[in-house]
Amino acid sequence: MARKKSAETVTGRFVAHPDGYGFVIAEDPPLEQDVFVPPNKVGSAVDGDTVRVRLVPSRRPRKRKGLSSLEGEIFAIVSRGRETIVGKLFRYRQGIYVAPLDERYRYTVRLIDEQAKKIEDGMIVVVSIVVQPGPNQRPQGKIREVLGDPDDPEIQYKIVCHTYEIPVEFPKEVLQEAELAEEPDGKSIQKRKDFRKLLTVTIDGETSRDFDDAISIEKLKNGHFRLWVHIADVSHYVRPDTPLDREALLRGTSVYFPDRAVPMLPEKLSNQVCSLNPKVDRLTMSAVMEVDDQGQVTNAEFFRSVICSDERMTYTAVNKILIDQDQALRRRYKSLLESFGWMLELSRILRAMRVRRGAIDFDLPEAEVEYDDKGEIADIVRSERNEAHRIIEELMLLANETVAQHLAGREIPSIYRVHEDPDPAKVEAFLELATEFGYSLKQNQDGRYSSRAFQKLMVQMSGKPEQKFLSYLMLRSFKQAQYTEVNQGHFGLASACYTHFTSPIRRYPDLIVHRLLKMAIDRKTSGRTAEGLYGRLPEIAGRSSERERKAVVAEREIMRWIMARFMADRLGDEYDAFIIGVKRNGFFVELLDHFVEGFVPVETIWDDFYVLNQRHHCLIGETTKKVYRIGDRLRVRVDKVNPHRHLIDFSPVISAKRSRRNAKRSRRKRKR
Repeated sequence: MARKKSAETVTGRFVAHPDGYGFVIAEDPPLEQDVFVPPNKVGSAVDGDTVRVRLVPSRRPRKRKGLSSLEGEIFAIVSRGRETIVGKLFRYRQGIYVAPLDERYRYTVRLIDEQAKKIEDGMIVVVSIVVQPGPNQRPQGKIREVLGDPDDPEIQYKIVCHTYEIPVEFPKEVLQEAELAEEPDGKSIQKRKDFRKLLTVTIDGETSRDFDDAISIEKLKNGHFRLWVHIADVSHYVRPDTPLDREALLRGTSVYFPDRAVPMLPEKLSNQVCSLNPKVDRLTMSAVMEVDDQGQVTNAEFFRSVICSDERMTYTAVNKILIDQDQALRRRYKSLLESFGWMLELSRILRAMRVRRGAIDFDLPEAEVEYDDKGEIADIVRSERNEAHRIIEELMLLANETVAQHLAGREIPSIYRVHEDPDPAKVEAFLELATEFGYSLKQNQDGRYSSRAFQKLMVQMSGKPEQKFLSYLMLRSFKQAQYTEVNQGHFGLASACYTHFTSPIRRYPDLIVHRLLKMAIDRKTSGRTAEGLYGRLPEIAGRSSERERKAVVAEREIMRWIMARFMADRLGDEYDAFIIGVKRNGFFVELLDHFVEGFVPVETIWDDFYVLNQRHHCLIGETTKKVYRIGDRLRVRVDKVNPHRHLIDFSPVISAKRSRRNAKRSRRKRKR
């Protein structure tokens, strides 16, 4: 039970802000709100430390619901969250120092080892901290690794992979074990359900190389569909507690950057033996489901199986066949047209079923990098999510849910993919902003917000200028989906029971679910092996959630760096843009020609002095009364780019005819 706000001290994790202040996420005792720590009360704590904080009366005005009213001062550090930092080496007077690249770490580290003397100024290095910061004590460290020159094209990948503990190279023993994996033969196919005569296809992206799911489908005389979802049987090759298995758990997930991937499994498995490549036999786990015209599974069976995929299809090609009615492609894939038609029909039934249930579909575009023949960035565009993407998404969702329900129905311990109900306080904070745009959410009789209420709000916002901004804020009000051994349902999908089963090549939890499903098929759900796996599920789930979060942040950071690198060659260029978010010190814009975001500092709007109108979430000129609000289009110029900090600054293109008097007023200093 959470302690009341009157608790004198709490223990928790400190999350620092580059401006010096931070928040403590209370863990002992847990609190409903984070504790705000002003800069002069931080002491020697740094981001990630576990600290003890003394609660004090807050002096901050509470302008918005959902903001923390708790304030505190850190008086003890329980444990340090960082043992290493990445930074740039420099010399000053008689000392050698490292300036951290992460602005949340506010100390410069003095190097005390002899190796540092051999390293040139400006090099990016990894430093082990041997003396932590304290009162009147600068942190001290030793060189752990030299990552390279800051101008090295590969340096950002090295920094990100080190920062988020993403191992790039596989250990020798792991590669050796992977090389022993053999193509399916008569012995490995024995006792498997033979689905090789079924018409089977994979549908993936153009650049995909690891195909872990394939589809077969037919329509029955009663109007139902029989759907086969075949998933690569990775667990046949990756056995428990082997070097391969331990490395897969360590990595937790594959990490996908725009121009490369850091796989969970060696290429021999991920792209060859396990990948469901066309025209070759592959070992699979198959979920065979009969689905009625309302999207309900009336019967489901699960098999160890073998398939031979007929075609490797892409989302683009399937969409052209089904939606664009491309005649050349329809002639080429004539034998698959009926199957594609059934897939489209079933996916729309499943989508309608999920909508009735209250599932939330954000459908927000993501950035996609296009490269030229030389490997240089040609453009950054909005990724296309077409009907073929939705087909595969719906069929995989169904398979995941069906497997979860099967294991839960048999009371077999498992790993679930859960998404808890949102935090009411964060929803209230989001609603205060949404209300300014004319939106509202209805509560249930118990005072909670259902997924259906959010779904209706998404429909109302669709196509509106504020959609992206409010969708992002809505997502922030939700809790993160995670893996756990306790089924708590999935709020976003409006599903009572859900897991991940369909991507064992790139996600470790899926591999574990395959092992559990095999136990269920073999009716060997008890005994030493089963109990040993069941006992490890909490550890595996926690580790998998942690690795997933780090992979997401790493992928996002690389994309921000690529955007900055792309715009660095375009200083002074002008673009049409629209405003996607407004703050006191400026606003965020998204370019129309390229899917690139950046910031317009308020100081660059030189024709007036602009003030944030909190109620209407816009900037208003004091003299001209000109307004900058979300959705407004404007012309911007590329002013500054810092690829190392992933920052892009724009300035509005303002007519020189504007009043000089207003321009003079606009030069008042503003903190960023």
